Amino acid sequence: MRRWMVTVLTVFVAGCATMPRPAVRHPHRIWVAHRARMAAIQAFRVSAESGVLAGRHGGTLMLRWVVRPAAYQMTGFGPFGRVIFRLRAGPAGAQLRTEHGRFQGASASRLLWRLTGWRLPVAGLRFWILGMPAPGPVVERKLDRHGLLASLRQAGWSIRYRSYGRTPKGRLPRFLTLTREGVSGSDRIVVKIRIDRWRVA
Repeated sequence: MRRWMVTVLTVFVAGCATMPRPAVRHPHRIWVAHRARMAAIQAFRVSAESGVLAGRHGGTLMLRWVVRPAAYQMTGFGPFGRVIFRLRAGPAGAQLRTEHGRFQGASASRLLWRLTGWRLPVAGLRFWILGMPAPGPVVERKLDRHGLLASLRQAGWSIRYRSYGRTPKGRLPRFLTLTREGVSGSDRIVVKIRIDRWRVA
């Protein structure tokens, strides 16, 4: 069971390249305004392709993620659109459905950790995918020349933003990589996210 989950449940989300833009004169001022716009987003939908490498295990998955103010649903698709899993999370906890049954936990991250042995950044991803830090301490933050996040270190994860795309709500990430270093090489997790479509409320 755990080996199966390692193959299909460790694949999160993903994005596309954009044309180069000129640098801005005051990146930090642009960042402050941009972060305020991103923080105001309470609901969105993402369609993405994701790849994960965790030790010697890995895989790819198509993902649809629907986020609302107090809850979200994440659905993973395999070849030919076959549903691999449905993950729901909200104030009452998390529920995961697969072809092997239904599983419940106090939170999505704890549920996935219990089934796969990995501590995946479910809570942080809600913010990181918008191109902003999650609530809590930030170890390091770097801006690019356009005033957007270039990289972030938070909660044991390193996030690198490789490209952004234009949306009606501003520029949102299209391609990012999340890395968590472990004690040994077998503990290292790399999640590459390539987002195909944003829908922001």
